[in-house]
Amino acid sequence: MNFELTEEQNLYRDTVSNFFSDRYSIQNRARYLEHGRGYDLANWNELAELGVLALPFSTDLGGLGGTTKEVAILQECIGYHLAVEPFAENIAIPAIALDCFEDRNLARSLAEGMISGSKTIAVAVTEERKDQAPETGQCRAKLSGERVTLTGGKQFVTYPSVDLLLVSAALDDAGDQPASVLLLVPANTPGVAINHYRLVDGTPAADIEFENVVMPASTIVVTKSGVAHAIESMNRMGAHAAVVECLGILRRMFELTTEYMNTRVQFGKALAANQVVRHRLAEMLMHYELAQSVVAGISLYGTETVQAIRQLSAAKVTMADAFEFIGKQSIQLHGGIGLTDEYELSHHYKRALVLQDSYGSKRSHSLKLAQLEVT
Repeated sequence: MNFELTEEQNLYRDTVSNFFSDRYSIQNRARYLEHGRGYDLANWNELAELGVLALPFSTDLGGLGGTTKEVAILQECIGYHLAVEPFAENIAIPAIALDCFEDRNLARSLAEGMISGSKTIAVAVTEERKDQAPETGQCRAKLSGERVTLTGGKQFVTYPSVDLLLVSAALDDAGDQPASVLLLVPANTPGVAINHYRLVDGTPAADIEFENVVMPASTIVVTKSGVAHAIESMNRMGAHAAVVECLGILRRMFELTTEYMNTRVQFGKALAANQVVRHRLAEMLMHYELAQSVVAGISLYGTETVQAIRQLSAAKVTMADAFEFIGKQSIQLHGGIGLTDEYELSHHYKRALVLQDSYGSKRSHSLKLAQLEVT
């Protein structure tokens, strides 16, 4: 099994890492989060100029056709540098759905705008906050001639200040088991109420209500079996992006803790000189390297295979265990300073907390693993 990056992938990693290194500090991150969208548009446009936003789109849509491995390289850099650009939320995840659009010209037009940085899409498929699972039961779409009326609501839509919302809904008047559809809803459509709030890590999210939102029938962009496939594929992309971003966070948390233990002096010697501290650091490294290996294993399988689904759930569970240990140990070893907003560590910890329940919790992925073993 070859986990090594190619020369081109190494160059790509260095490019995006240098991009974030030049722009990010705790102060800059706080300033970016204060923007209406939750990130700086100048940074976003520069990422577009670098071709980064084209990475997850298929070549048929005018993108670079990057694999999950290239997407993972970027997401790990985002986690390590604590960047707030919503590459996964507004680009990589909705890009999956575009491949399922029945109107290919519309898909290409949207992809062009997203790649240039001029258009953004947020995915609104979650109705159960508890586990972030994509459900389509309560949000309803009713067709009447050339019009469709959307009612209901969606929860936990991250980075919701966008141009378009990709919404899942059950189609009324389709029998006892309503068919599901995906609709592309302009965010400024009358009847769309976006209730904004901030997560514990400072990133923006919203609950969205649709009150008799009337739109053209062409708003429906995916129907029939394509809906289930699109939602499941987006959910897997989201889970993969979350674990890889968290991997970058854990690497930085370990580095910060190691540096602090080597520079903090008590009774005339560095704290790292204590055997107990060295053992804790060694165990933190063990948890990180185990998580790193499990995450790297995802790229060994095709994205639609049972092995890939199993590996992704295993990565989610392993990452949760790694964060539980590394997060607690890093805070304890730092003491009070580790919890302050002025210090970098606390922001990594809060971001990792959000990622733990994004696209499935440890419990839900443990249950999925058990079910896959049975089948």
